[in-house]
Amino acid sequence: MRLRRRYRSSYDRQEFNIKDFISEIGKWILSILVVVIFAYSIVTFGVQSVTMIGQSMVPALNNQDVLLLNKRAYTFHDPKRYDIIAFKLKEDTEGYYNIKRIIGLPGETIQIMNGRIFVDGNVLTDLPFEDLIMTEGTALDVLTLGDEEYFVIGDNCNSSEDSRYVNIGNISKKEISGKIFFRLSPRSELGGVK
Repeated sequence: MRLRRRYRSSYDRQEFNIKDFISEIGKWILSILVVVIFAYSIVTFGVQSVTMIGQSMVPALNNQDVLLLNKRAYTFHDPKRYDIIAFKLKEDTEGYYNIKRIIGLPGETIQIMNGRIFVDGNVLTDLPFEDLIMTEGTALDVLTLGDEEYFVIGDNCNSSEDSRYVNIGNISKKEISGKIFFRLSPRSELGGVK
């Protein structure tokens, strides 16, 4: 009789452990599912990493810098002058983003003369880059930006394909994917982007 009781109690413990194990597995699966959904939501609706392609934003950004893009930056307010943005053109079928700096805002006039940028007839003196602009492109004549149109240019202005060129042109707010706000790599440059 005693042997039988021991056998049963050992069996009961074994059954209890299996239930614990199954419960623990269920918790892990639920936790992993929550993390995957959260990560997907962040990428889809919030923050995404993008890679700078080319030299058009030197010295602010370099080729192959890995950056964070805030996709919700302009949900409650409009882009500002000198924000660094990522955008995709409507007809762009390639996967990478164009990354440039906003110079002109909706309703403003833009003109490039004598290597300088004029907004509404006044020269911009606080540009984040110092080079004289050698190619005026479409901004040789006064351009008037429409509602929700932005004029963008690369900091490396003499080696940048941007709003001065017909194939890029003015960027509509709908084409803006978000604001670049942080550099992940290289690690030596880790930090906020201005």
